[in-house]
Amino acid sequence: MSQSSRRRSGFTLIELLVVISIIAVLIALLLPAVQSAREAARRSQCVNNLKQIALANHNYVSVNEVFPMGGYYNDYSTSANKWDKGCLVGLSQYLEQGNVFNAFNQSLRYNHESNTTVLASQIATLHCPSDPESSNRPLLSGTLDVARTNYLANAGPWNSPPLGLVPSDPNYAAMKANALGLIYLYSNTTLASITDGTSNTLLFGEAVYGRLAATDKSGCRWWMAGNYGDTIMNTMYPPNPGNKNSDIDIYNNRASAFDIYRVAASSNHPGGVNAALADGSVRFIKNTIDSWPLDPGNSYAPISVLYNVISPPFGTFSVKPGAKLGVYQALSTRAGGEVLSSDAY
Repeated sequence: MSQSSRRRSGFTLIELLVVISIIAVLIALLLPAVQSAREAARRSQCVNNLKQIALANHNYVSVNEVFPMGGYYNDYSTSANKWDKGCLVGLSQYLEQGNVFNAFNQSLRYNHESNTTVLASQIATLHCPSDPESSNRPLLSGTLDVARTNYLANAGPWNSPPLGLVPSDPNYAAMKANALGLIYLYSNTTLASITDGTSNTLLFGEAVYGRLAATDKSGCRWWMAGNYGDTIMNTMYPPNPGNKNSDIDIYNNRASAFDIYRVAASSNHPGGVNAALADGSVRFIKNTIDSWPLDPGNSYAPISVLYNVISPPFGTFSVKPGAKLGVYQALSTRAGGEVLSSDAY
């Protein structure tokens, strides 16, 4: 074989660089498709989780005739934070977690030392795979291991009754009547009371843990806690409202401020959030759904909402004269009488 023939049997440096460039271009073209396919699988799993939660709610209703209570203020607790167990504790027995439910001591507060094992119990159905950080169980104060949830019950357009209010308060009836959703503090909602129709009423929605402000991560999304921001959300803000301020006040600039991601529906799915309706179906709610406009001059509080102090610092919310509920807010009420078409969300 001649010297020239041996030289032709290999690749030149230019040819090798061309091949590498072609491979790089193919990878660049394929990578988004692979990532999209993975996100589609994660979103599908999230939808399945919400369907299981919705089914668990209906199984709960068939036994107890009401949806689970969102939480309550526990007067016998010696803790400064007296709100007690939330709706997911009762639902756990219908999420194939009977051992977790049976291990919970109902006579003690959810974070009592006798319940810490249950508090740390990871329930896969409560975690959206698009928010992997929610599956981490951080130690609080070096001792308390806490499991999280990505799925919160719908309290309606606002948090009412407020945290800290007890039924013995003379203004309790007025503030409970201000609760327009399905599951909230002291709730006892029946299927018959959902006169807007179960197919037009939010039951549960997604809530990201990983995008919470650093100061909120230790105290939010506790799967056993009956508190707004833990297992209860509202629709005062649109889905994925944007963390414009780490201390935006949902109570229209009252002293008690919350990061908006604590109580707003949010997800890592592009374009919106998954939500379970009261009929058991799951819909994808777009970020662009018609919702109350926000006021940048008032800590991004909704322009359409008034806060009416009754017994400081407690009070009720209302819609300003001339304003109305957005489609998103109307979707969260159980008996508002709004007419919603299926193509509005």
